[in-house]
Parts: sequence; structure tokens; C-alpha cells
Amino acid sequence: MSAIGLALDLVGALFLVVGLFRPARPTFPGYAYAPDDAARDAAFGVAGGTLLAAGFVFQSLTYFGVSPSCSGLVNVTASAVALVVGFVVALVAYEITHRLVFDRRRAEGLRKWPDITPYPLDRRRGLWFWRPSDD
Repeated sequence: MSAIGLALDLVGALFLVVGLFRPARPTFPGYAYAPDDAARDAAFGVAGGTLLAAGFVFQSLTYFGVSPSCSGLVNVTASAVALVVGFVVALVAYEITHRLVFDRRRAEGLRKWPDITPYPLDRRRGLWFWRPSDD
């Protein structure tokens, strides 16, 4: 259980680190905190935080008596599977959160400031699934 928890913690920590150290981008006219920046920050936080919490839960199960006795090969296999599954879960959580937050922040900007140029929908960028070109 600890090997699975450590693998999930690793993926969660990587997502948080990437989110914290991503490069700054110029803002869009009329926005101090652009919807795509808010969506990226929220998405990295949700994806990383969710996996860190899940990893801590798996690690704490051994203290509650849930501790199966496994060979080294089983532990390595479980850890590798947890890394892959954790990465996929993080990507899905990122994409869902990014879309929801971006759309909400864009609609909020249009509602509050109807006189400024609407924030372009093509700036809604995920990681890989639906990223438009940077033209």
C-alpha cells in the first residue's frame, strides 16, 4: 500500500511543481488575471492535490491494519501501475477542471465587463487533448 501511495504522491507533486513554476505570459487587454491563467492554476492544483491526498490515504492504510504481505515484484508492479493510472487520472482531472474554470471565468468577464473585447475562446488550452496551435 505504501508503494502505491508513494507513486500517487510523486505524480501529484510533479503536477503541483509544474503548475507553480510555469512561465508567465502576457495578459489580455482588460484582464488582470486572464481566464486561461486562472484555469491552468486551478487545474494544476486540483490534479496535484487530488493525487497527493489519495497517496496519503494509501500510505496511511498500513497504520490502520491494512497491510498485505507482498513480494518485491508485486510491490514494484503495483507502484508502476499506480504511476500510470495516477498520471492518467491527473490528466483527466486537469482537463475537466481547466475547461470548467476557463468557461466560468470567461463568462464572468463577459457579464461584468461587456464593453471590453471578449476573451478569445481559442486561448482555452489543455495539456494535450484539445490544445490549439499557438499562431
